[in-house]
Amino acid sequence: MERYKDSVIPPSISDFAPLRGICISEKGSSGRNETSPTDSILKERGRREKMNEKYSVLRSMVPSLFTISKPTREKILYDTVDYIECLEEEIKRLEGIKKLQVQEQKVGKQVSSRLNNQKSAVDITVSSGATFFAIQLPFKPGIITEIVKVFDKHQAEVLEATISVDDQQLLTFTVTIVLGRDGGNTIQKIKEEIIAL
Repeated sequence: MERYKDSVIPPSISDFAPLRGICISEKGSSGRNETSPTDSILKERGRREKMNEKYSVLRSMVPSLFTISKPTREKILYDTVDYIECLEEEIKRLEGIKKLQVQEQKVGKQVSSRLNNQKSAVDITVSSGATFFAIQLPFKPGIITEIVKVFDKHQAEVLEATISVDDQQLLTFTVTIVLGRDGGNTIQKIKEEIIAL
């Protein structure tokens, strides 16, 4: 039998190409439909936009990145880790101050219950940048305002303060403050001015 020859013109490639906008999907070995390249591009674009939003939020929360116009993602991550570590150290420091204050308040309550002569006293504890004052004075109208004016005069940043007056009219004022560079001299001046009230 002789070989068969067809003299018909073969079809062009464009006759078999899919129409624009129509995606031909084939089932892969896993049995699911594979997504078109357009869908993959859109998903990737959406993922990148979400990541950019998250990096922007992260950047807005870290103070060291405020002054940098376009930090790299690596810089954002490193500065964020550093900032979290600083915040953890600050938490430990403040917890230590709080424990100190609780101890000082317990001691202050014991002392105030034993004092009958209403003398003035100012106890000071300085630790890692913060200064704790335990002030005991005879109570009189306006004394709290005068104490606050002394701290304000020396530009002390008050972190926490408590006030109590016992049955013997003895005022106990405890305060934790942060001072500027010349803390040692300022602390002494504050103490002298409060005792003079």
